[in-house]
Amino acid sequence: MNEQAPDSSQALNQEQQEALVAEWLLATPGFFERHAEVLNTIRLKDPNSDRAISLQERQMVLLRSQNHDLNQRLKDMLRFGSRNDQTQKALVAWLLKLITALSPAEVISAIEDGLGGIFEVESVKILNSDSQFLPWVANPICCKIDELNPVNRELLSQFDAFSVDTKSIAVLGLAFKNRPPSALVLASHHLERFTSDMGAFYLKQIAELSAAALDRVANDSK
Repeated sequence: MNEQAPDSSQALNQEQQEALVAEWLLATPGFFERHAEVLNTIRLKDPNSDRAISLQERQMVLLRSQNHDLNQRLKDMLRFGSRNDQTQKALVAWLLKLITALSPAEVISAIEDGLGGIFEVESVKILNSDSQFLPWVANPICCKIDELNPVNRELLSQFDAFSVDTKSIAVLGLAFKNRPPSALVLASHHLERFTSDMGAFYLKQIAELSAAALDRVANDSK
């Protein structure tokens, strides 16, 4: 007795059948040229509404969307490039102020005022030296205020490092030669000014330059 072969169309689920159809169409590029009427009858869902549109209309929607995305990326690149140029000029001006400052008060003023302008933040503070700040020398804090570690939050609160309006924060440890480290705190009212995905490389450089400037005037004043 011969067994009847199973119906392959019933053995495949819808996803598998659709995959076969897609594979066949890709392997048969001349199909729609020979059956152009099929394209005219295909209807797809409009991504911007519930109505059905033709394949050609859907392609136009896709092209407009891609064009919009490309234009937005170009605008972002131009804006960030201009912003980077401005930031670089501001950093050079900040370094000149650090170099020419002759007293601890002048260096502190140069650090706080200069970084406040560069990062466009409402508050920049240099905290008094404390050994508890040592972990921040190697690992600066850069995050939204709600993401701040409870231990660090309590420590910073003791030094009045930020206000109730602070939404994001950066905390840099300042390593000195002959005294415990200090901390440089940048607090912003903007939620996205400092986020955890920002790199710490430049923050560490700023901390090293600030600490070196403070060390210089501390030694000169002795």
